[in-house]
Formats: sequence, C-alpha cells, structure tokens
Amino acid sequence: MLSRARALCRVAAVATRASATVGAHAHLFSPGRHHSLRCFSATASSSLSWDALAADLSSPPGSEDPAAAAASVAKADLRVDEWPHPSGVATFWLLRHADTDPAGAASFDPGADLGSGANADVLASIVQQDSILYGMKTRRPLPPSVAARLVRAAAETAAEAPEDKKLTALVALPRLCAWARAGERWNDAEVLSKSNGEACEAAEAIALGRPREGHSVLGRGTFAAAEPAWVALAEAHMEEDADVLGELMAYKSVLPGAFRAAHMADGDPEYLAVAGGAMAVLTPP
Repeated sequence: MLSRARALCRVAAVATRASATVGAHAHLFSPGRHHSLRCFSATASSSLSWDALAADLSSPPGSEDPAAAAASVAKADLRVDEWPHPSGVATFWLLRHADTDPAGAASFDPGADLGSGANADVLASIVQQDSILYGMKTRRPLPPSVAARLVRAAAETAAEAPEDKKLTALVALPRLCAWARAGERWNDAEVLSKSNGEACEAAEAIALGRPREGHSVLGRGTFAAAEPAWVALAEAHMEEDADVLGELMAYKSVLPGAFRAAHMADGDPEYLAVAGGAMAVLTPP
C-alpha cells in the first residue's frame, strides 16, 4: 500500500492542481457520455430547490455553521456525477443538487474552491485513481460527512472488483508539522514509548523544518531516523485534528478497514514542509 500511495502522490498534483489544463480541454467532453448520475432523495416531504439551497449556503447560518449547512443539504435531492480529468490520470466524483444541469461538469475546475466560479454548484468532490480515493473536498462550511455519498457511489461501482482492486483511501495531514511544533509533541510520553531519542530528535527537526544538530541539511537520513516517532505523531494528530478526523470518518462510514499513518507517503517538498511526508492510509481488513 505504501508504494501505491507514493505512486499516486506523484500524479495527484496533475489531477488536483492543473486547472489551466482543464480549461484547455473541457470542450473534449460530452456530458451525456461522461456522467454517471445517481440521485439521493431528501427525507423531507418537500425538498429544497437548488436556488433555495444555494441561498441557505450563501447566508448565515448556512454560510458559517457546518451543522446548519449540512441540515440544509439533507433537505435537498442530490446527484452524483463522474468527471474524468483531461489528463486521464484520475476521475472526480462530484456531488450536486439534482436540479443542476449535468452539462455543468464540463466546466469543473479541479484547482478551484467549491461553491464559486466553474464549481459554483459543486457541494463536494473526491478524486479516484485506480482503486484509491483521495483529495476529499467540500464547499465551505459543509462537513466532510456530506462527501460520504461520493464514497458510497464509488464503492457501488467497485462492488464487483477483484480483491486486489478493492477501494482504499488516502487522507492528507497538512497541519501535522504545525500541530507538532505548537505543543512540542515529540516530547509526548506516547511518542517516546514508541520510538527512541534519535527518532524524537529527528522528528523535532522535521517539525521545525531545520537540520538536526551536527547536520548541514534536513535530508533523507533525518526522515529515515524519525520514522517511529513521526508515525506516532501522525497517528496522534489523526485523532486530534477535527478536519482530518471528519474526513477519516466519512470514508470509514462506507469502506471497511482501519486508517494507519504511512511514513513518507508523499515526498513532494511542499508537503514535506507541512506534514513530513506522512499520510493516513486506509488498510483493508
């Protein structure tokens, strides 16, 4: 799984950050041919129209309170669209109101926020490459639980897949270094019990973004030495960061297995600076 996570991360930027590519190729897609539509009916006797839902999400309390926003979404009929990235490396699962035009997916911008511009009618999105789901996003302030519908749609599509193609998931930890720095968490008893002095010293260097004493660079050796301590820090962070935990639970509400911290799952320099390369990886039962 770790090698698959690393391979995925090498192309994730193409699928999630290259909005200019999308604009250049959007005309190549036929919405009728590239969209698999799944509708979810509201439990209320009369559902919110798209205009009413958009209004709820654009003004308080729906524009500020996750619970209020989720309550409004629960009153609406929703649709799941599949949208293939022009590069061919990934497919996006998109959550929209059932009233919105399916042709709108042709102008979806993977690099932009949800709820504005080309993504004005997108409530949530998840990226799928091969059998791996990642990159969960929701329109602010909707909680990650709203995106569980997308996980369910992907799982239904993959229900007949062979055992080695069963769905799994990756969750980024973009606040791990800041969290570790804020509390000097490399000194936690739990971390110390799972590692050693050298690992904790290396973990401190990663969190602070500077070389260890006696070293000229923050390099490969430091990251290797830090592994037991950094994994322990990542696992603690996964439980304490509300946004990360919400994303983990959205996946786990549909997919079996347990999330584990994977060391150096993403070696992108920007990601190393904020997370030390660690990611949460869903391990099947």
